[in-house]
Amino acid sequence: MHRISFLFLILFSNILLSQNDIGNNLVKEKFLKYFELPRESVFLHTNKTTYIANEEVWLKGYVFDRHNSKPFSQTSTVHVGLYNVDGKKFNDYHFKAENGYFKGNIAVDSMLASGEYYLRTSTNWMKNFKEDDSFVQKITILNEKPIEKAKSVKEYDIQFLPEGGNLIGDTPGVMGVKVTDINGYGVRIVEGSVFDSDNTQVARFYTSIFGLGKFNFNPKAGTTYVAKIEFSDGSVQTTTIQKPSAIGISFSVKNVDDDRLIISLTTNAATKEAIKEQQFYLLIHKDGHANRIPITFSKNKLFVSRVLNKEVLNKGMNILTLFNPDGKPIAERLIFNYSNLLDSQLEVSKLSTEEDSLSIQLKLLDTSKGIQNLSVSVLPEKTISNNNQNSIYSAFYLKPYIRGFIENPRYYFIDVTEKKENDLDLLLMTQGWSKYDWNDIFKGPPGQFYEFENGIDLEGTIYSKGVTSEDKLLVSFPDGRSRYLDILDNRFLIQKNFPVKGETLDFTLIVKNGKLAKPNIGLNMKLGAIPDEIDTIWKEKVEFEDENSSSEIKVPDLISSNNTISLNEVTVVEDKIMATVESNVFIPKYLKGKMTEVTEDIEFSFPLITEIIASRGYYVREELSFGSTDRLIIRARTVQSFLSGNALPVPVIYLDNVRLTTLDILYRMPTKEVESFLIDKTGAGEGARGAGGVIRIYTRRLPRDYNENYSKDENVFKYQLKEGFEPVKKFYTPKYTSYLSNEFENFGTIHWVPELKTDENGIGTFKILNTLQNNVTFFVEGMSAEGDLISAEQSLIIE
Repeated sequence: MHRISFLFLILFSNILLSQNDIGNNLVKEKFLKYFELPRESVFLHTNKTTYIANEEVWLKGYVFDRHNSKPFSQTSTVHVGLYNVDGKKFNDYHFKAENGYFKGNIAVDSMLASGEYYLRTSTNWMKNFKEDDSFVQKITILNEKPIEKAKSVKEYDIQFLPEGGNLIGDTPGVMGVKVTDINGYGVRIVEGSVFDSDNTQVARFYTSIFGLGKFNFNPKAGTTYVAKIEFSDGSVQTTTIQKPSAIGISFSVKNVDDDRLIISLTTNAATKEAIKEQQFYLLIHKDGHANRIPITFSKNKLFVSRVLNKEVLNKGMNILTLFNPDGKPIAERLIFNYSNLLDSQLEVSKLSTEEDSLSIQLKLLDTSKGIQNLSVSVLPEKTISNNNQNSIYSAFYLKPYIRGFIENPRYYFIDVTEKKENDLDLLLMTQGWSKYDWNDIFKGPPGQFYEFENGIDLEGTIYSKGVTSEDKLLVSFPDGRSRYLDILDNRFLIQKNFPVKGETLDFTLIVKNGKLAKPNIGLNMKLGAIPDEIDTIWKEKVEFEDENSSSEIKVPDLISSNNTISLNEVTVVEDKIMATVESNVFIPKYLKGKMTEVTEDIEFSFPLITEIIASRGYYVREELSFGSTDRLIIRARTVQSFLSGNALPVPVIYLDNVRLTTLDILYRMPTKEVESFLIDKTGAGEGARGAGGVIRIYTRRLPRDYNENYSKDENVFKYQLKEGFEPVKKFYTPKYTSYLSNEFENFGTIHWVPELKTDENGIGTFKILNTLQNNVTFFVEGMSAEGDLISAEQSLIIE
């Protein structure tokens, strides 16, 4: 009722803008100004959506220029926040994007409780706009504690939504119906009926699996209408339909055939008397593209229609806004144009079997789409770990224009049929007005307060005494580049850099007499702000169950831990003892045969010593947590002794034979600084205090390549970056206990290809591990340099 009253007021009053302020000749100009700044959308493709603790979320990101329908090359910094089920931020990550693409991985923290989490992806540029263009992907994490499935409460929200937004008395139109549960998911009903005040049935309707339906409706002025809705459990709910407005225009859209659609405006006698033969305008628009079509009611006619060729439509979403003669929006309808959108199809085939791997070919059937940049997730066909309800199509062509929650948007773009096209049109009809508010558009364009981030600025302070502005600071980067920095008041700035978390910067002070000195450096990064809380979360859809029934998702015993290290998705078998351990006089003789030498492979796979500890079955929590002053907490996963009670015991940790009372010294410690280590969960030799095991760490006395190319430089200050861009790691298939178990078929990962580029023939090839699965499924998303998209799911029988 509130919506109808509002539309009635703006039709015949000056509530929005005065007649002198704007007319139809200025509407399009205001619209174009509002979309003058480019808008970007982002899509995050994860290799699956359900993860076991200590796995990795492997991801590929796509950034899209909506105005030009191409990759957004101006974006080079993308921010991802990890949020819990209540929308509270747990951690944030930063990725470097190039030419509209980025890739990487996020470790699944073993301290995270089982449950639902959200990955929110955004850029600094997006903060210029009132409309939220961030992308949110839901994931599920399985830890030691099972997830109990919630039971749905039988409460329904029933809405009646007239097409175009106007319900007018004595005027035929189309009425939309939306029936949802308490979490906003659609509910299919058995039957709905509408009765007038004489209890005469005037309409019948049903809803789809998403709880959406519609029916023709010609409400009579002064009549009250009631809807009775029957649900599958036999219950019936009665609700009163909102009263129609006495004056206004009904607006509807209908397909004629594949090439044409018809726009219909209908009104009543009272409205016609007021508007006479004045000219209305229909604006067909999207992201700064617009066409204006004049429409006039003929004399003595209460109905007017226009047949439009679909060539006037934009590809994908189109917003049709009806303006009255004073330039005020009075109705709006969203429609979708599938033409030339979903032409890309592909075939997946096995080329050959090579020892423990399979050679796979992916071929696009339409080679006119150009070279595609694809991401491919390979999972067992029976997987239940990938419930991704988004696709690159829904992220770029649907989500940016709709205000509220969309249930399973991917549905409308996979194996599209006429039924799915009708289902999408029903969704759009019941959405009402688009995400863009005309009040905001008329107020003026958004300001450009936030720039595109070209890297990160590093603000530094030199704590050494006697430094002047005449001195220079030389910084050397890991890739071999060097740069001289100016010093002002003991401060310096490294602009537009792409520092990688865990890398080391070398600093040397060059004083005015040309001598070199070792400075004492502190750095602060200006990382893009990520909100601490989000409200764009949605509960999992649940089915109705009996009170006595219960079900839970159990954590699979899937990843092997026997004599292997599987963090970062790589298996490393303990190496044999090297000569450096034997020659280390600080290691007791009885331990030398038990120590593990840190090799280059271990350094590459586990950049931090805490990652090794976590891979051996310990809970590792980094960063400050509520109520704690420790930056690093390490606990055994299980109680090893009855003496520790129910609390998870703390391991005894020695660093170079010194027992640590606080673990801050191990916070972000690079593995390359460690020569050898011993992790003994039994806690042998420690008595009662060894309930959590014992960990012994010995630091490296000299670099591994000391004899070859190491020269000691006392004038270099090394600063290891604890923050920055996420390093790009190579994908490794985890070491599973079995490839033939139900657990692997349900939750296992076979392969992940973040960047597969097709050749001029549309062909791309790659190898996957042969896990002896008979049926494998490939989940593919992609975008070409010309902005052509692809989203596909293809199964393959392995013979």
